[in-house]
Amino acid sequence: MTTANWLLPVIAPAVVSWQESGENPLLFCYLIGWGTYTNLRSRAMAPNPTTARHEVSCSNHSGTFSTLSTT
Repeated sequence: MTTANWLLPVIAPAVVSWQESGENPLLFCYLIGWGTYTNLRSRAMAPNPTTARHEVSCSNHSGTFSTLSTT
């Protein structure tokens, strides 16, 4: 049962792509390659939140010394 927990999310997209391609091997490889390309491209274009942050929380006095009202 443990094997099926990680195996199903790996196999299911491949089965769906195979069905969408009409069981054509060339179209299937194109769909898999295009999905991989767009996934890698979107990760490369996403900003890196750790390098974009230049503000130290201790220098923000309003953020460290005030509390939000709960009423």
